[in-house]
Amino acid sequence: MNLLIVDDEVLAIQGLVDDVPWDELHFDEIFTATSYAQAVNLLRTKEIEVLLCDIEMPLRSGLDLVKWVKEQKPDIQCIFLTCHDSFAFAKRAIELECVGYVLKPADTYEVVEVLRKAERKVKDVLSRKKLESGKGLVEEIPEEGRIYPREAINRVESYIRLHLAEPISVEQLAMTANMSVTHLSRLFKKKHDMTLVDYITEQRMKLAMELLKKEDIAVGTVAAMVGYHNYSYFTKAFKRYTDKTPREYRQDAGIAGRGQE
Repeated sequence: MNLLIVDDEVLAIQGLVDDVPWDELHFDEIFTATSYAQAVNLLRTKEIEVLLCDIEMPLRSGLDLVKWVKEQKPDIQCIFLTCHDSFAFAKRAIELECVGYVLKPADTYEVVEVLRKAERKVKDVLSRKKLESGKGLVEEIPEEGRIYPREAINRVESYIRLHLAEPISVEQLAMTANMSVTHLSRLFKKKHDMTLVDYITEQRMKLAMELLKKEDIAVGTVAAMVGYHNYSYFTKAFKRYTDKTPREYRQDAGIAGRGQE
């Protein structure tokens, strides 16, 4: 499995190469490019399974590159990097079916977690193709080794931040931490003084509050981006957390917004 890192900042690429604990991942080769043209050339000539790409680049952006990948090599798993906390970019990443979206300077645990997610996606694609072609038993994904409690909690926190738009179960989080639900819940309660479910809700509400401050994002879109696909349920959950409906919160912040649509 090969990885391509694309960023017009050479130091940013070097930082990833130096800081990420690659022995915890399963990449055979790591290629790098500093422009759209270099990246496309590598994608055409090398076997690339995962793309880690900066959004903001001169001439042609990372969005252009990922769009090309989705049209030409749809099996490649894409991850965005950006130094701007722009939820318009996050929304576009979701629309392009990217694996994840990481803010720069990237947190090492978060990068590792999103790369692990990409690896799993690649293996899922390969497994599906093997089943469709009839090539026999599908290779199982090796179980991860033992990790320490502090690292486990960091992984869980990163996983939650990366998957707020998706359903998240305590069982999934326990698998991510490679420990039992009971053990993880106990460790998490000790650190945060709240249950995992309450922590997930808190993170979703905090993100929703930030998104609602951006008048170009509709309330219904905000709800979906934080994992609520039922508008009414999102409104009730938001009011329980803030004592205000999403519209009231926007009005108090002086933002007209676009309502539910």
